[in-house]
Amino acid sequence: MDKIKIDEELNSDAYKDEWHRFIEMRKSITYCLSFCYMNSVRDGVSGEQNFFLRMIDDITQSVISIEIIAKQGIVNTCRRELRYLIELSIKSCLIVNNTTKQIFEEQIDEYEKLLNSSNINPINSLSFGYLKPDYEDEFKTEVKRLYGYLCKYSHSSSHQILERLARAEMGRTIGFEGLQELKELNNDIERVFAVVLVMIFHSVAQYVIGDFMVEPNGETVSWYFSKSRYINIIDQQFDYKHERQSILSKLKAERLERVSF
Repeated sequence: MDKIKIDEELNSDAYKDEWHRFIEMRKSITYCLSFCYMNSVRDGVSGEQNFFLRMIDDITQSVISIEIIAKQGIVNTCRRELRYLIELSIKSCLIVNNTTKQIFEEQIDEYEKLLNSSNINPINSLSFGYLKPDYEDEFKTEVKRLYGYLCKYSHSSSHQILERLARAEMGRTIGFEGLQELKELNNDIERVFAVVLVMIFHSVAQYVIGDFMVEPNGETVSWYFSKSRYINIIDQQFDYKHERQSILSKLKAERLERVSF
């Protein structure tokens, strides 16, 4: 493919729509993380003691870096950041739910071995209460499979090398990845960002999630990740709220209709 045709593709409406999809995901996850932080620290202790909340700056840094790199068409480096996000969110969730320490620095010392390891098998010991009884094991399996896939881009692998060579043969060198490459990257991003969100929802107080998910009129908050199956399962846990009782049938139908990943 010659440069002119690639330029046409990068300036097409389809490519712009796909980039808008990424921006919507980035805005959704950063808004949710900010909400969880601001609503949690009102108790006067979570801002210091909750390990996940202390990691939000690191998560946001990765999210923003993915945007900068993806805009330049450097897709594989984005996937390395996605792998890091899964690893960090698992460790953060585990520490929040198991630590015996109240001081952040002491939590780091307590879990130094975990933090220095790239092994995510400790996810097996986590309890995802909002996903029980039917979806917890399925979620863990999906996270481990996704992490394994992204490891192909974090290490020197034949998969990564052959994929890059195949793109180069089509004229899609660095900075000139097109619509299909962005679409595939966005598919990975939406799955990883959903994992991060499930992890933080299991790391903060129930009222924080309820305040985020449920609008004053009982409707589900309108955001990109309402398309996620696991986020919808979590949203369903708040159907007990009084403001939802008159619209439960509507909410259930909307969940079935909007789930896409």
